[in-house]
Amino acid sequence: MVSLPLNSLKQIMRAMVDNKGFDRVLQKVDVLSAAPGKVVCEMRVEEEHTNRGGTLHGGLTATLVDVISTMAIMNTERGAPGVSVDMNITF
Repeated sequence: MVSLPLNSLKQIMRAMVDNKGFDRVLQKVDVLSAAPGKVVCEMRVEEEHTNRGGTLHGGLTATLVDVISTMAIMNTERGAPGVSVDMNITF
């Protein structure tokens, strides 16, 4: 199975957050490692990421699942992003 170099995945993330769009909410995400079909990231949850209850905002949770799973799909032989059509996140 083909795998993108870690630096390439970090550049993809940087390109997304450097735009004026919604993906800027991912600025604090750091890509740590990658293997074919797997990407590991970390992000310190700060006040800007929280809801009124002081926990990670559900919309950001969904965004993290969507974007990072897409990066994992890109890190396969297919090498192209997919489209999330159905996500179920339970809180």
